[in-house]
Amino acid sequence: MDDKVYTALGLMSGTSLDGVDVAVIETDGIDIFGFEASREYIYSRIDKVMLEAFTKDALKWQFYGPAPNSFAKGDILVDRLHISAICDMKADLVGYHGQTVLHHPPLNGQKGQTLQLGRGQVLADELNIPVAYDFRTADVEAGGQGAPLAPIYHEALVRYSKIKGRAAVLNIGGVSNVTAIEDGKIVWATDCGPGNGPLDNWVSRRTPHDYDVDGKYSFAGNANHNHIKQWLERDFFQRQIPRSADRYDFDVMGDITAMSLEDGAATLASFCAQAVARDVQTFAADNVIVCGGGRKNPAIMAMLDMHIDADILSAEDVGWDGDMLEAQAFAYLAVRTLKGLPISFPETTGAPRPLPGGKVVYPNAT
Repeated sequence: MDDKVYTALGLMSGTSLDGVDVAVIETDGIDIFGFEASREYIYSRIDKVMLEAFTKDALKWQFYGPAPNSFAKGDILVDRLHISAICDMKADLVGYHGQTVLHHPPLNGQKGQTLQLGRGQVLADELNIPVAYDFRTADVEAGGQGAPLAPIYHEALVRYSKIKGRAAVLNIGGVSNVTAIEDGKIVWATDCGPGNGPLDNWVSRRTPHDYDVDGKYSFAGNANHNHIKQWLERDFFQRQIPRSADRYDFDVMGDITAMSLEDGAATLASFCAQAVARDVQTFAADNVIVCGGGRKNPAIMAMLDMHIDADILSAEDVGWDGDMLEAQAFAYLAVRTLKGLPISFPETTGAPRPLPGGKVVYPNAT
């Protein structure tokens, strides 16, 4: 097998639509050999509004009939933003996730569907290096959930850090997902439920802020557990793991419009924590290692500690960069894609077998 070590650059723009994370790692697609530069590229208000508009078009479309004409503009914008985010960072290979605007998991015997805006060929030509992209389609076409895809990277990170026992790697972004790892091997992984998405939406509608800074509003309010109990009875939470979600599967704003800012924030933060706890508690983890934006909200972290019988750690507690794990993951997946290694598994997406995925394009291809 090709054991070449690549300097790979990963790009991640999550469903929170706040910007692009860029991270460079050294890997052979199996083990991690080092971490290099990383940066966060924040979207302008205008860019964010445009991305939200493309997402709304996708939510109206729902994969029925011709795709909206606006998606062509969306591809152009997403490509431009990611090229700007990379700036002068160098690598042998790029992993380009693109911007998810719609994701339907498989249901009732029907295959799922997923759409990410962004064109790998445009980046390959602009950057003059190979680009791996379209990581989710092959898994979905084979009957998998199409998400989460980071678990195989989480496994590599746990091996790299020599973390023993039962560790749950929890990412809280727009949606939350968790990877259960025992003695350096994946046991299972799944999307858990809402992450920051609903809370961010609530706070941005009521305040000048895009998110609940330092958990200020979540800490000040009282959670409505009757609402949370009803939300946790929704269809998503009845599905077997592994399961995947779209951020907008957890649009519960209509239920809390009469609440105060603080009570609504507390309710949404607790919804996130209790949804995570439902899955994590089945694993009996020794440690829960939290990455993504959610780890910066002390109210969410406190609520996780309240509902989960394990040590709740931030990524930084174990020496990881909690802001860059997803971008690092797509750098890692780019190398696996280049080498034809599987990126999704029965334990992580419900794929029928370990599946390679993604496409690799080269500069100036005809």
